[in-house]
Amino acid sequence: MYGSRLFPHQKRATLTNLRISPVWAGITVASLALLGILAPSGLWLLLFIGIIVLTHEGGHLVAARRSGMDPTEFFWGFGPEIIGFDIGDCRYGLKAIFLGGYVKLWGMTPSSELPPGVPEHGTYRAASHNGRLKTILAGPMVNLVSAVLAFTAANLLRGASFGVAFEGGLDNLWIVISATGEALWLWVTSIGTYVGAVFSPDSVEAPVRFMSPVSQAQFTGQSVDGGWISSLEWFGILSCAIGIVNLLPLPPLDGGHAIVALAEKVTQKVKKSTDIHFDVQRLEPVAYVTVAALILLSASALVMDLRDVMS
Repeated sequence: MYGSRLFPHQKRATLTNLRISPVWAGITVASLALLGILAPSGLWLLLFIGIIVLTHEGGHLVAARRSGMDPTEFFWGFGPEIIGFDIGDCRYGLKAIFLGGYVKLWGMTPSSELPPGVPEHGTYRAASHNGRLKTILAGPMVNLVSAVLAFTAANLLRGASFGVAFEGGLDNLWIVISATGEALWLWVTSIGTYVGAVFSPDSVEAPVRFMSPVSQAQFTGQSVDGGWISSLEWFGILSCAIGIVNLLPLPPLDGGHAIVALAEKVTQKVKKSTDIHFDVQRLEPVAYVTVAALILLSASALVMDLRDVMS
């Protein structure tokens, strides 16, 4: 049941409409078993990423509820549904392609149409600007908080006092933030050299290297083998990096949506008119470029990691 303290505007609701797909459940279990046999470190990486994704999307979900929005779906994964159930007006569950997760909010743009049965008052666009900002930023903020907690726990296991461990956790967070920002900036400003290193590794050295799932799985396996301290530190690095990337002010990332909400709020205050609305759909060309860049970055990292493995 929903608790009234967590979702104050929601009535108590019970779990209904439970559905399980035996076919996709079987395929998923078989795939996980095969991954565990062929690459156990990949299974650990999937667990780490799963926790990070679920807490990220959970941050969006809770903030959306508390801001008056009515999410209709909360899933880990994409594609065919493995298991799903309804609690109130929201469907929760697991889907077959473990490449992220999502919270479904209607009315993300001023002009989008709502399906039958979805009230306007529960949409994203009907919420206050502060509510939108809280909802969008909650996911990445949860990732950063999770990273600090992981770093702090690792320091505590080393024998540090809580104050020293927490301060060290904040220092570690800043180190990862700085390193991630520097790496992204170096990639952008040295894109030609980076491309040359991908296609001509013998003559050009990559100015910066990113990690594909191959190297991420290797590091995850090594961290798990090293025990709780190394596992917590690696989890913190992953959680922080994912949070920072999502905060980049580019659509369709969370940071892009936050910039749009903030710009609309400031413009309405300056011009003293609530009739001004920014449509994020106008930024679709930027979103396509962002997605293409992330795909190319991931593909190039995979190429270089596989090349290292086979060399």
